[in-house]
Amino acid sequence: MPSVKVSFFGPVRRPWPETSRTLEAAAGERLGDLMSRLGYTPEEARRLALVVAGHRREPDFLLSDGDEVRVVLLAGGG
Repeated sequence: MPSVKVSFFGPVRRPWPETSRTLEAAAGERLGDLMSRLGYTPEEARRLALVVAGHRREPDFLLSDGDEVRVVLLAGGG
């Protein structure tokens, strides 16, 4: 079964105590599906930057075996 590594950076609510974990991914799973499975609402996910392969990705991004997903809290200010 395909797997992805999920890592959290900064003050992001995590579904587990570790800062990263490797999870099984269903075939055809999208990034938004993964975030939902981790317990994030669409509103919460909008406040996060989701980075795969060094590029910020949208929730409809199709995950592949071995992807590393980095979850970072977006910071605002001015």
